[in-house]
Amino acid sequence: MRVAFWRQLSVTITEFDTLTDRAAWSMADRIVHHATAVGRPLHHDRDLVIGWLGDRGMFINAAVVLSPPEDWDAVLGAIGDVVPPGIAATLTSPYDTPDLAERGWHLVGYPPLMARLPGGAAAPPIPAELRIHEVVDQPGLEVFERTLVDGFPLADLQPYRWGRFYDERVLGGPTRLWLGFVDGHPVATAAAHVAAGVNCVEMVATLEGRRGRGYGAAVTWAATTADPSLPAILIASDPGRPVYERLGYTALTRWTMWLRP
Repeated sequence: MRVAFWRQLSVTITEFDTLTDRAAWSMADRIVHHATAVGRPLHHDRDLVIGWLGDRGMFINAAVVLSPPEDWDAVLGAIGDVVPPGIAATLTSPYDTPDLAERGWHLVGYPPLMARLPGGAAAPPIPAELRIHEVVDQPGLEVFERTLVDGFPLADLQPYRWGRFYDERVLGGPTRLWLGFVDGHPVATAAAHVAAGVNCVEMVATLEGRRGRGYGAAVTWAATTADPSLPAILIASDPGRPVYERLGYTALTRWTMWLRP
């Protein structure tokens, strides 16, 4: 049975004072789970988590800051030690960061961190033609990955090839994935990582031409309520924020995200 990485560090869940804390630790735990499950390079401690999860993909390799750094150069150095220079990596921080542009990083922006408490808004109406299935095996995972790459879209993973990100070893644990289908064709994705007392919702995508019909919202709801007794958190885009607000999410704060191309 997998032991959450914060428990390995003798951190207790009572130390997560806020939903912002829980969001950061849950996102970090997702990276740890993914890297550990598939045998990818990883750094994790109480202050910083870094995972080299794929050789391509703008948002695949990730670092999450868990406490205010005293030395940002040391943080960037640690990222470089895990994810080799020349391979894209993102840095997500709940805390203010210095200007990292002179160090070769590009500012992605200040996306809103949003949360939804248990209960609250009712489930959105599910379009009659939509069927939602949880991914439970490798064939389903391949469909999920292809739909995510096409729907986000992730241009640097085109043309799509299976196995650049996930494989079936991530299934059956705290990371859960859902697909929406219409007439047997996949149209939308969403994922939840259940850790640190929250459902951490990520990987929300709807295929172009299928948007504006409620498919993405319905699949996102499945991830939001992965464990219906827990709050849900996610990092939104500003254009996507109204969709999440209709699902009962509220913006808590803004984080900072950088990209090293």
